[in-house]
Amino acid sequence: MVKNSKYLIYLLGLVVSINAQAQLQQNGLSPIKRDLEITRVTFENFLKHYDDAVLLNNIKESEGDYQSGKGVEIHFEAPNANVYINTASARFGNNDYEILDTFYTDEIISLQQKRLEEATKKFIKDFHSYLPHLKPNEEFRFVFNIEDSKIKVDGKELPPSPKSGKRTYKLEAVWKMSDINAFSKGEINESQLSDRIKIEKK
Repeated sequence: MVKNSKYLIYLLGLVVSINAQAQLQQNGLSPIKRDLEITRVTFENFLKHYDDAVLLNNIKESEGDYQSGKGVEIHFEAPNANVYINTASARFGNNDYEILDTFYTDEIISLQQKRLEEATKKFIKDFHSYLPHLKPNEEFRFVFNIEDSKIKVDGKELPPSPKSGKRTYKLEAVWKMSDINAFSKGEINESQLSDRIKIEKK
């Protein structure tokens, strides 16, 4: 059962919208593509309103795809969170990237990854019954594309910091449909489901 009613509102509203749209289209949407769209938008809203911990990313747009034999893949643009300091100045000027370089230590980047992983686990636990019904050998793959946001000063885009490379990466969280089915049937518990996630950093 979904514990967070505010996310359920997004979900139910989207179901009504997609079903109405499908009825108006001659071919409609396949069940998997319909459920994929529900999952994509609901997870995007879930991340944007996630309040269990502060995510160190700004969640932007997302897109999803399904391939038979492989499964569902949803990409999120998740640039690094900006760092704000309360000063008399309205902006940081040319020192923005220097502040990011100082803030995004290896420990902060590790924490960033951990919190994205925890948020993804919570989403799967709370919304597993609404996910597309894939074949047992297919996977759910959530891909977070992480890099610095573009910084502009006086309308001009600043060149990236030489140190921005270490905080530019893809984080992928992968579950097998067979594991989600096992959780839905009560064959494994939440802890075991969490242990079966595969995290890949590229």
